[in-house]
Amino acid sequence: MKRMMMGAAVGLLGSLACAPASVPEQSGETGVSARPSFAVRLDSESSAMEQFQLVEDDDGIRVQTGPAGIAYRSDDTVTSGPFHIEATFVQYGAPVGYREAYGMFVGGLDLEGPDLEYTYLLIRPTGDFLVKRRIGETTETLADWTPHAAVRSVTADDDEPENTLAVDVFDGDARFLVNGEVVFAFPAARVRPYGIAGIRVNHRLDVRIDDWRIENSSNQS
Repeated sequence: MKRMMMGAAVGLLGSLACAPASVPEQSGETGVSARPSFAVRLDSESSAMEQFQLVEDDDGIRVQTGPAGIAYRSDDTVTSGPFHIEATFVQYGAPVGYREAYGMFVGGLDLEGPDLEYTYLLIRPTGDFLVKRRIGETTETLADWTPHAAVRSVTADDDEPENTLAVDVFDGDARFLVNGEVVFAFPAARVRPYGIAGIRVNHRLDVRIDDWRIENSSNQS
């Protein structure tokens, strides 16, 4: 099993539409030091990268947006075989009825180029989930926004819902889970799950991500 915890770092990301976090090493009372372990790509090249903030510590990361985008590490790659990817998300500060979404992706290819690909599972504060594929500038909907009882929603302005998202690939299928419950399944050949795995956060959200892990039979340690 390969278990990946988010390393100790603080990142305020740079000035390009696709760039690794790059900040000087810091020290102080928190004992936190900066390591540029994540790369970020925003949906729009015209968006300001400094408005996508990623803070990394020993246990996980916190992402606060501005513009929508993805964050990933090239080491978080699965190339074959059955695998399980999982992370726990806590959302802060969303009002009731807010419809912007966050989640994870698999199958990331050419993430710095014009022909990027990935398949993503998103949830939003209204209690819905979505599964889509992105290929370049186009997207394909595999499962449109669907209400599901497994998704913990924002029911009052002070809520901080915690949701564990996961993707399982085995026996030719890709299964998308929320809080341990399969909300959608699709043939793995259509999902194209092999490649880099990472997170996606849409506009104007404040999300904490903990307990990120990838388990894969081909890279067990």
